[in-house]
Amino acid sequence: MSPDRAKVFLLGATGYIGGGVLARLLSNSKPLFDITVLLRDAVKADKLKPFGVKTVLGTLDDTDKIESLASQADIVFECADADHLDSTKAMLAGLKRRHRETGRTPALIHTQFLGVLADNAAGMYATDDIYNDNDVEQLAKIAPEQPHREIDLTVISADGEGQVARYVKTYLVLPSTIYGLAKGPLVDAGIMNPQSQQIPALIMASIDRGRAGMVGEGKNIWPNVNVDDVVQLYEVLWNCIVAEKDVGHGKEGYYFAENGEHKLYEVAKAIGVALKEFGLADTDEPSSFTKEELDNYFDGSESLGSNSRCRAERSRAIGWKPRKTTEDMLASIKPEIQYMLSRVP
Repeated sequence: MSPDRAKVFLLGATGYIGGGVLARLLSNSKPLFDITVLLRDAVKADKLKPFGVKTVLGTLDDTDKIESLASQADIVFECADADHLDSTKAMLAGLKRRHRETGRTPALIHTQFLGVLADNAAGMYATDDIYNDNDVEQLAKIAPEQPHREIDLTVISADGEGQVARYVKTYLVLPSTIYGLAKGPLVDAGIMNPQSQQIPALIMASIDRGRAGMVGEGKNIWPNVNVDDVVQLYEVLWNCIVAEKDVGHGKEGYYFAENGEHKLYEVAKAIGVALKEFGLADTDEPSSFTKEELDNYFDGSESLGSNSRCRAERSRAIGWKPRKTTEDMLASIKPEIQYMLSRVP
């Protein structure tokens, strides 16, 4: 791979994570990146053209198109969907062709989520089980029926344990509870989604019910990480890849993104305090979602009440330096609510 220029194919360019990655790629001075993105929205595709990004219209179901575009890339970023097996296989097939035609070993950076570590606590208890992204044996024991796990194993196995010449090096980036309103030119241009999912989903449900809500008693624990810190992890990783540094990949290629932990109750309480301040709730004390509310707001899922604990030792070992902490996460909830209220017609 040229140290001065690299070809990139990115999926998820208009999303919260993928848009942040794209913005950082565009601001990179060395190497320069020739960037191609696949997206569904023709209007947003036109908005991306002034940024010097090649756009191709399509969806994750357009596997022939994905395979072709991946075959032209040195690095593929999958930031669109952690569970779309057919598109993942198409990317890998394209990267295999790239290796066959050039003799070089391309890279796949696949976005995964820490739901792969989740239990069924339903907010009723915390766990002492903590996963370490540097513990290969521990990670290998994750049950195959866990959420997202099928894609994990597909991506890892493609890296080819024991092969003399791998056709691809694969890396899994696993953000935790991401928070913070994204900012920047892609947000200003109306291209990129500026919001995460977990905390805004809790906020929307809490506003609608007139009181902060939580799953069960909110005793479960998750890590958290700011969106800008997540993007910085991708940057550290792609710089290692371009510089051909010997960093973990394949089964040793898990990179967690966390910089602190919280109980669900703490998030719900912060939502409650803000809602009461805005006159949207009579009390700042959260209450448990009923079964009917879980069905209504979360399709019956209790996943927000799960435990998923980890330590990002491998990520930090390659140079990742997250700055924002759990305190920053809790402080971000009020402005997040203000932003959401400002968008209500």
